[in-house]
Amino acid sequence: MISILFMKKYFVIIVVLFCSQINAQTLTGLVYDRATKQPVADVYVYLDGTSMFNITGNSGRFTLSAKQMINTKLVLSHLAYQTLIIENPFMLLPDTIYLETRLNKLNEITIQADPFSRRQKLAAFRQQFLGTTQAGKSCDILNEDDIQVWFNSATKTLFASSERPIEVINEYLGYRILFTLVDFKAEYAGSTLNANRINLIYYAGTTSFTDLEPDDIKIKQRRYNVYEVSSRNFFKSLAYDPLFGSDSLSTPTFRIYKDGSLIDICSHFTIKDTLSLKTLHIYDTVSEKINPDNPLLRITVSNRDNENPAALYYSRINFFTNMLLVDRYGNIDQIDKVIFSGQMGLSRVGDMLPVEYEP
Repeated sequence: MISILFMKKYFVIIVVLFCSQINAQTLTGLVYDRATKQPVADVYVYLDGTSMFNITGNSGRFTLSAKQMINTKLVLSHLAYQTLIIENPFMLLPDTIYLETRLNKLNEITIQADPFSRRQKLAAFRQQFLGTTQAGKSCDILNEDDIQVWFNSATKTLFASSERPIEVINEYLGYRILFTLVDFKAEYAGSTLNANRINLIYYAGTTSFTDLEPDDIKIKQRRYNVYEVSSRNFFKSLAYDPLFGSDSLSTPTFRIYKDGSLIDICSHFTIKDTLSLKTLHIYDTVSEKINPDNPLLRITVSNRDNENPAALYYSRINFFTNMLLVDRYGNIDQIDKVIFSGQMGLSRVGDMLPVEYEP
């Protein structure tokens, strides 16, 4: 489902965000059991990464209304059935959707002895999964007993899995998040769970948000602060802000460098309209050839944190593609071809906002 390029010392965070190219509309359908051809009730149907969901009734019918196009997938989840993910639901959604019964099988994971207790491994998982920012530290996982964690001493890698969605309460940003974990691994530089010696963090999954504090002014400001310094805001600014390249060097939030010097944005990026999306073309002054081992373009982005205006933060972005599609929210396709480190690389579940969020 997801293809990831791993890079040592870089943090790769994938929560699946893909693109469709038509206007927003209402999604509706019927969910049936493939074997019995009978409707299935209580199926949790949601647009991945959003706060938009519905639960099927006795007829198996669901309806979801999006105010505008969102680059995401449709997820159907039920404990008795295999989770189904539909790509490009605004284009390819069938009238009737069939679910396969979930097979009850013994856990196939072979757990070997390792030097860490479950408590230590869960603590390391929480740190890398939720993050160490103020938002990440405010999060609580309500169903930790459902999470399996194990450490492979040979590869120095921490793994985690969960049959049930991980339920996270983010008090700082005011969200309840259901995270269906597809994959998780944290690779360390040695046989240690010290966060300072981590080489790689990678996780993938689908998410559903519930807004717990829609009217809290303080929480709205926190969400805005998190969004301002995010990669999504960077790409939205790059693709949609008509003033972004006006001085070829910066925006009110971001300044862009290459090899230590402020760059002429127009020499490295061009924007074209593609229906309801923007096509971002990426160039390097030396070569446009894509090398699987080395990025086409390396840039450094600086920004100031609204909560601490005196502090200046830096993020590094490596592009392994010469073209990206960007929606109006700043979500990009080919997220596995863009590698973040520095401030943006620290973002975890604790700093996640719904993909339809905008100030």
